[in-house]
Formats: sequence, structure tokens, C-alpha cells
Amino acid sequence: MPPLPFRPRRLALALAAFALPPAPALADGAAPLKEVVVTATRSQQATDLIPGTVTTVDRDDLDRRGTRTIADALADEPDVAMPADTRRFGSGNINIRGIEDNRVLMLIDGVRSADFRSPGTTNYDASNRDVPDPDFLKRIEIVRGPGSSLYGSDALGGVVGFLTLDPDDLLKGRPYAVGGKAAYFSADRSTSQLGYGAIDGGDLKGLLMVSHRSGHEIENKSDSPDKPYLNGSGMLRSSANPQDYDTTDILAKLAYRLNANHRFKLTLENRDTEVKTDVRRVSNVSPGSPNNLSRITRNLGDDSIARNRVALDYDWLPTNTALFDRLGLKLYTQTQETTNRNKVWRTNTSASCSASTPGAANCLLDQRFDFEQTRSGASLVMEKEATWLTPQSITWGADWMRARTAEKKDATWTNLATGVQNKTLLGDSYPSTDYPKGHADSLGLFAQDELRFLDNRLRLTPGIRYDHYSLTPESDPLYVTKPGYRAVDKSGSKVSSKFAASFEVMQGWNVYGQYAEGFRPPNYQEVNRFFYNGSQNYGSVGNPNLEPETSKSVELGLKVAGATAGGQVAVFHNRYRNFIDNIKISASNPAYIPGSAATYQYQNLSQVTIRGFELRGYWQPLKELRLNGAFAYASGTDQDTDRPINSIEPRRLTLSAQWTPTATVGLEARFRAAWRKDRVDDSSAGTGQAYFRTPGYGVTDLSAYWQFHKTARINVAVNNLFDKKYWLWNDVRRSGLLASDQAPEFYTQPGRNAMVSLALDF
Repeated sequence: MPPLPFRPRRLALALAAFALPPAPALADGAAPLKEVVVTATRSQQATDLIPGTVTTVDRDDLDRRGTRTIADALADEPDVAMPADTRRFGSGNINIRGIEDNRVLMLIDGVRSADFRSPGTTNYDASNRDVPDPDFLKRIEIVRGPGSSLYGSDALGGVVGFLTLDPDDLLKGRPYAVGGKAAYFSADRSTSQLGYGAIDGGDLKGLLMVSHRSGHEIENKSDSPDKPYLNGSGMLRSSANPQDYDTTDILAKLAYRLNANHRFKLTLENRDTEVKTDVRRVSNVSPGSPNNLSRITRNLGDDSIARNRVALDYDWLPTNTALFDRLGLKLYTQTQETTNRNKVWRTNTSASCSASTPGAANCLLDQRFDFEQTRSGASLVMEKEATWLTPQSITWGADWMRARTAEKKDATWTNLATGVQNKTLLGDSYPSTDYPKGHADSLGLFAQDELRFLDNRLRLTPGIRYDHYSLTPESDPLYVTKPGYRAVDKSGSKVSSKFAASFEVMQGWNVYGQYAEGFRPPNYQEVNRFFYNGSQNYGSVGNPNLEPETSKSVELGLKVAGATAGGQVAVFHNRYRNFIDNIKISASNPAYIPGSAATYQYQNLSQVTIRGFELRGYWQPLKELRLNGAFAYASGTDQDTDRPINSIEPRRLTLSAQWTPTATVGLEARFRAAWRKDRVDDSSAGTGQAYFRTPGYGVTDLSAYWQFHKTARINVAVNNLFDKKYWLWNDVRRSGLLASDQAPEFYTQPGRNAMVSLALDF
């Protein structure tokens, strides 16, 4: 694809001018309705008053665009990505400004999601961070930068809050509401169905929502769509791996108002997903490599995720107390169980059924990987509006959580010539586990105070939090201690601080600055794992000496909020220390597995720096027309090696135009673009190899809705209108795709595709 038809510097200047209109224009007309979020401050706050970068995707956005997945919902955020394993497992975590995996805190109604486990080169097992169905969401709130002064561990790169619908959101002042939605998406030939009911019983309100989705693999822009299975296995495959999926999600809420001062809310959610994949392209390793998995002739994957959440919320609004105006208490437990099953045919392999070593045997391998994590805890948040010395808003509280983690691996292989079965594979006996069951406890105490001066024009916000964490192994009969390696206890503590300031230079114009700290302690797997692959003769070991990852961030910016125009300019500089990475260690390291060709260990890297700038703006020249734009640039460097950080997205741009000529009809055009990815660290690609560089692209989407009856609405969308072939950088990076690959089209995004939905609400 040729370069994009605009220059970055000219675009930046144009967007800056668009984002920052003349001040008099902002004073005309009525004041705009302020957007309010809770994730950024753990209390309700207008986004234009928050000294940092916070954006939202609300229910109207999700409905208008015909959202199929959370990745679709975040597609217009140019500094956010959801890296996907396009071979099998799909999207499972969020990347904010180049920071991802368990370094970004994901909250579901304030409850932390499970840990993310990345798929390896064999693509046999992974665990995604499961979240509710998009149809259940009221709003997604994205907070950039460290958030540990409020949330503690894992909020190293940002916080994403998924807020589900409440009874009042469906009732809209009515005594009851009943409705549903049916949709079809051509990108993966999927259908979705939603049914809901809500009732207002005065002091008691409730809702029940049930959704179901089923579909197939996401189509790509393969060069041979008419012959999808020609040379259909291994590295030469360019068509998507065949796949079928089925998801059911149930959400129930019961809200009870005891009186004007006391409110309760019970939330129950159950979500089950099953995905069956014919993994015809397993690896990107070249046939000449000793670890090329060339003995695998077929791999059928069967993956399931079951997540159950129970939460009880209590709000107390006292009439007379000096301590707080509101007390919020949340008790919760959430369990996520991930199961990965593989049925693998290995042909002309060794007598021990190797994936890569040739021989005269043929075998069938049945594998099962189980990963379970339960997070149970309590959160206490108190808010107080005070006038001590100056007007101020105080938020303080405590969090306690226990995360129990367990895994299990099982395998049976059958010699297809003799029928003999064996549960010992390449020296390992099954069932087994890489680490024993265990739990991680965390306790955090936090406080934040927004002090207001000069008629509320100057706002100063200091914040601080203390966290203590501990990891404790438990008895596990499946865990066999390896000589020189054992599971250990580990504990520590961390203080995280924040200081922010904003000043209203004129009506609607706020300059701001923020310093914030974040941290993430090593998780149970990073400390206690022991894994060895006898076939490929490599292993990975934990590290009991790991230190917490830390971050220090500075962001400066300007926000403009007006009735018809506004925007934001933000510049940030983030420093990360003690990054935990699984790196290859030398044979002289005491942790090296004797006799292995390679041993990897989780270790702390010294320092990573990420800096960049972002522009956002909106303009409403007519009552019926609204224009939006956003641009993001970031650059990251490993200070130890002076090499680039590959998780950084290329420069990205999003533009949209919404036209609503009447209250019942609306149109939207969206343009998403990215520059070519040039700055890449190829050091891990192999001798003489380089990673695939994604070319620049520009993609246009169109959507429309028609409320043809007060109870019925139809939505249609055409995505990738001009049928462009393009790649997403973080999808490609996750796969390790090389520039020499003969079929990179396997990793392309869908061509032109459509969506249609019908929603009913009575």
C-alpha cells in the first residue's frame, strides 16, 4: 500500500487547530452535558475536570456502530489496542500506550479480571481476560497512565472499567421494560441474540439479561479465497483457520432501597464460551528450524472459558457524620476456569511422539490444560465534601483480595500402529502441573484529596496508597519438586503516590499536569513456575528474587470543553523499571536447567521509557452534525539495549462524522488509519531474520440506524467499505511473523463486511 496521503506534522497541526477552537465560540449556546466517569477517581467526576486522559465508549456508541467484540468497541481509540492471536485464541488483553497484559488493570463493575496467560509458539494453551458481552455494557472507561495510587497493583499502564447496565438504565422511568435484539455479522458469519427484562417495584428493582452468540472464524484477505485449503497446513496457509464458537452470558441484578440512606445491589453473572478450532496453521517457524513443529499434521483445539461473578454492593448516605458523605462497600467473588484441549496428529515422528524430530512412528496426542483463578475480596470507599481551609473532595478507603490460582496438565498419546497408550511424553508423566496451587493476598489503603482554590479554578489533587502483598504455595499432589527448584513464599509492600493540578485559564479551558506512580508485583506463576519441553529441549523457570515492576509517569495537557467544540492535547513521558520478562539465560546461571539447549527465566529488566503525544477534538457546526478526531503517537525504548519496544502501536488516526437529521434517523462515517510500522527490534527474530513490518492503511466504515417505531430500531453497518487489505501491528507482533513469511495474508483483517440488527424495547 502506498504511504498515507498526509504528513504527520501537518496532520498534528490541523488536529490541534481542530481540537482548540477560538474561545468565544465556546461561550455561545447552552453549556454541554458533562460526561461523568467513576473509574478515574473511584468517585463520580466530569471528564473535562480530570487532570489526565480519560475517554469513554458508551451504550449509544456501541449500538450505533453495531459492536461485535470489545476489540471493535475500542477500535476508535488510537492509543489503545487489543492484540489478538488470530491462529486460535483471539483477543485476550488490552494495550494502552504500549503497555499490556497484566500491566493494565481491567475491572468489571469494580471487580478485577483474571490474569492473562499468553499462548506460546505451539499455540496449545492460553487464558484470556474474560469480560461481559458488549450488549450488557453501559459504558467502557479508559484511564491512561499509572493508577496505583487508587487501585494498587497491576495499574501500571492504565485502568479499563467495564460498567454493566443497571435496572434504571433499562427502565428509563417506566414501571417495567422488556426487549431484545438480534444481529448478524458477516465478518465471522455470526449471529447474536439478546433478551432482557427489568421491573420497578418501588424500593426493589431488578433486571435479567441473557445473550447468546455463535459464529465461525473471522475471515481475512487471503490471496486465494476460492481455494482456501490448497496447501492448507503449516506456514503456507493464508486462509483463516476454521473455527466455530458459542457464547452464553447471563446477568442478573437486584437493587433494594431500604430508605433514603441505605441501598443494596446484588449482581450475578455467568458467562460460558466454547471455541473449536482446526488449527491448520500452528506456527510461523521456518521448516529448516529444529523447532519447526513439522511432525504435526493436524491439531484440533477445543477451548472453553467459564466465568462466574457474585457481588454485593452497599451504599450508605448518612445525614449527619463528620467522617463521610457516602460510604460504599463491595463484597465479591469471581472465578474464571479456562480449559484448553488438543487432539494432535503427529506423523513420521520419533518413537516418543515428538512434534519436531522425524522418525517412522505415527501417533495421536490428547492434551488438556486447566487454569483456574478465583478472586475474592472487599472494597471500601468513602467520600467527603469538606470546607476545611478550602473546598475539597476527599476519597479514601481500603481494598483486600485473595487470588487463588491452580493449573493442571494432562496428556495421553497413542501409537497408531500398535494402539499402545502412554501417559509419559518426552520424559514428563501426566497429570502434572508447572507450579503448585497457591494464593496471593493483597491489602491496600488509599487516600486522595482534591483541593479547590480561586473559585474552583485551581484544583490540586494529591493521592497516596500503601499496598502489602504475599504469595503462598499450597499442598498439591500433582506438583513434583524438581532437584534445585521448589515453590517459595514471597511478600513485599509498596507505596504509590500521585500529584495532579489543573487550572481554568478561561471558561472551559483547563491546563493540567499530573505525576503518577504504578507498580505490579510478580505473580504466582512468575515466581514458582517450572516447565521443561523434552521434545524441543528447552524450559522456563520462575524466579523467587523478582522485584515489583514500577512506573513513574508525567503528563501535561490542555482540555477545552464547549457547547459546539472542544478537545484535548496531551504530552506524556513514562518510565518503567524492573520490567518482568521471560528471557533466555546463560548456562552459567544457577537456575539453568541442566542438559537443556535453552532455559528461560522471568527476570527484571532495568528501565523502559515510553513517551508520546495525543490530540483529540470535536466540532458540532450544525445541530445535526458532529465531527470527531483523534491522533496518537508513542515511542518506546529499552534503556539497557537502546532497542525499540515492539508493543508500541504505530502512529494512528481516527476520524468520524455523525449526522442525525431527526430523532429517529442517524448516519455515521468513520475513518481509521495507521502509519507503516518502522521502528522494530529484530533481535529475537533469529539470525539474519527480521519481523514483518505492517504497511500503513486507511479504512472507512459506514453505519446507520432507523427508529421506525417507538419500540423498534434497525441498525446496519458496512465495515472496510473499500475492501482494503491491511494488518494490525499488535496482532502480527504477537504471532512473531517474519518478513520472509510466504503467506502473511493469514494475519490480515477482514475485507468488506456487513452487520444488521433489529432491537425491540417495550
